[in-house]
Amino acid sequence: MRTLLVCFIALMLLAACAAPILTENGRLLPPPGQGYVIAAVTVDSLNHNSSNAGIHLEGANINLWPQTDIDTDLIHAPGIKSDSAGKVYVIALPPGNYRVSQIYGSAPGVNFGLTYKFPLDERFELEAGQVVYLGDYHMSTNFEPHFSRSDTRHRDFNDLTVRYGITDFSNVTVRLPQPHTRQ
Repeated sequence: MRTLLVCFIALMLLAACAAPILTENGRLLPPPGQGYVIAAVTVDSLNHNSSNAGIHLEGANINLWPQTDIDTDLIHAPGIKSDSAGKVYVIALPPGNYRVSQIYGSAPGVNFGLTYKFPLDERFELEAGQVVYLGDYHMSTNFEPHFSRSDTRHRDFNDLTVRYGITDFSNVTVRLPQPHTRQ
């Protein structure tokens, strides 16, 4: 019974990630009583067939693992700029305090198929009706695996325009999470 309950909860969380993105007049419109979090997850690797990267997003009763695959996901860059291997996520969440606790990546066949994990402690708050942009979480799985964080909203907003017809980003708050400092 416990296994069934865990599977049910996992399916509900997956369904929340797959819910259609709501818009109104070209703007993101979070579902009633929720907010949207926008985050890009990108990857580069010498293995162009099966590398992936992801982040761990957690909050009260929320455990999500948005992930991108190098061979299937592409972020549409504006103009003549190169597209990026990755995915822009728009995730509906209830109001609350959240944190990105990890970035990870793997490249089967490269570096003996190891998985790389880097701990993070980036916290943010989300209010009902709010749309928050967290930036890009980039994982490189090459010779010396590493990650970087950056504000790539120009590219990411272009991708949302191409995919979903979103043209007005005036209601998006840019909030690049800062590492939590312990006192």
